[in-house]
Amino acid sequence: MVASKLQPVPEQTRKGVVCPWPVPEQDAPLVEALRSGHPGAPGVLVDRYGRYVERLVVRVVGLTPEVPDLLHEVFTRALERVHEIKQPELLKAWLGSLAIFTARAWLRNRRFRRTWLRFLPPDEVPDLVAPVPDLDVHDALRRVYRVLDRLPVDERIAFGLRFMDGMGLKETAELCGVSPATIKRRLGRAQARFLAEASRDPLLRERIERGERWRSR
Repeated sequence: MVASKLQPVPEQTRKGVVCPWPVPEQDAPLVEALRSGHPGAPGVLVDRYGRYVERLVVRVVGLTPEVPDLLHEVFTRALERVHEIKQPELLKAWLGSLAIFTARAWLRNRRFRRTWLRFLPPDEVPDLVAPVPDLDVHDALRRVYRVLDRLPVDERIAFGLRFMDGMGLKETAELCGVSPATIKRRLGRAQARFLAEASRDPLLRERIERGERWRSR
């Protein structure tokens, strides 16, 4: 679970002046507040979309200890680039694409990943805490991501979003920035490669044989 130390509150204080600000339900006012530098806006952004961003990042990169750093990087980039949003009402989709872009960069630059993570001062981006699954789930996921490590990055991302997160084809394609036809091709290749590699692991082979998705394959 993503936890933010900055909880949405009805008012914030800047330079000793109380600034009332009811938390808006729509994304457009939130984007405007972020652009104007309202002190409560980053906390609202993380509270509203922290779990969503976390879910995408974990589905793509797995249970790496660097997940909190990646989540922090996504929101750092979001705060830096919030003025680039052309349709504020589509903030969630924009943030999701940013999360996938950040995760893809991490996968492609794992040897040098500690050098490219950039951070804002701690008081500007709320702290994030990644989830810790139970041991059985952790072992199964560790084996799955070991297999996914052997897939091309773009196929791995498509597989994680579609088959592990259960995301629809259209949303998967949109987050990856490609057409539905392209994402279908990537998923077909990713699925074939995953099944071939996973069949070599006794635990994964058993789970695949017991499951509904690939039982007939």
